[in-house]
Amino acid sequence: MPSKRPTQASTQRLMTWCGAGAAVLGIVGIFGPTAFVVEGPGPAVNTLGEYHDAKILEISGHKTYPTQSRLDLTTVSVAGGPGREIRGFEAFGAWLSPQEDLQPKEFVYPAGTTSEESDSQNAVAMTDSQQVAAAAALTELGIDYKIQTVVAGTVEEKGSLFKTGDVLKKVNGTTISALDQAPAAVKASTGDTIPVVVTRGGKDVTLKAPVNNVEGQRSLGLYIQGTYDFPFQVKFGLKDIGGPSAGGMLALGIYDKLTEGSLAGDRHVAGTGTITADGKVGAIGGIAQKVVGAKLEGASVFLAPAANCAELKGRVPQGLDVYSVATLKEGVATLTALGKGDQPTAARCG
Repeated sequence: MPSKRPTQASTQRLMTWCGAGAAVLGIVGIFGPTAFVVEGPGPAVNTLGEYHDAKILEISGHKTYPTQSRLDLTTVSVAGGPGREIRGFEAFGAWLSPQEDLQPKEFVYPAGTTSEESDSQNAVAMTDSQQVAAAAALTELGIDYKIQTVVAGTVEEKGSLFKTGDVLKKVNGTTISALDQAPAAVKASTGDTIPVVVTRGGKDVTLKAPVNNVEGQRSLGLYIQGTYDFPFQVKFGLKDIGGPSAGGMLALGIYDKLTEGSLAGDRHVAGTGTITADGKVGAIGGIAQKVVGAKLEGASVFLAPAANCAELKGRVPQGLDVYSVATLKEGVATLTALGKGDQPTAARCG
């Protein structure tokens, strides 16, 4: 049996199959490897608590407040992948399961990507999402901070003009002051090369960077992440969970710690969603598995990205109230209402 590992899956749910389950076995064979992965419910982890004996959130240099709320991030367990393919009988079992989804392997592991490369990319995405979560919480609270966009790695290590640690200052003439500006500047550019100014070793260096154009998508072949200069320290104790989709719940956890009282009262809340520094909640993969994982952990409320709400039709566990949120502000408002015993104005999912 392939091992299952929690991840913040960035996939979409496989559309309804046109064949019966027996066809799966007929094509791939009972014991033969398949080109699929299985998504199932993963652990739900309290952002205000501990994970593997480490506090998930620690804030120093700023006043914090105790809270009775529980705010869980949720995960998806993924079985299969490059070098650990699932067998036909496992695919058939997942096809029958109401709690699991069968996905093409490429939805989780792009063609040519190894499991190790995917794990590395997910680790970078999680690290970045933690910092963005802190930025989002501070933005919502009106606390100022500074941001730099840094090269975390390159797709092609050999021959790249960029080095890990380069700070992007300008891309094709656009001054970079937010993480999403660099990809946008590349996308809007023309020509085979563009000028990029980076700070390297304390000095500004101008590079004539070649632009990759794969299937109409222009890029510099960089992995980038934001590094933030906050007025106080926010430490994260998450290990072995990757991807960006914990950002929204981490932001709510930080917000709760920095504000007096309990954000959601004594409610057990779970949720998911990426987050931007200005508080926009983004779509994620594996939403159906995450609501199941939340319910299994005891949550009674779930915050789902507005963009994923339609996917939950007919798939919300009994006893779980799922609310649609598009921004951190909406999430805060929803939990504040629940904490007061009021009915939130947010739309329901499912």
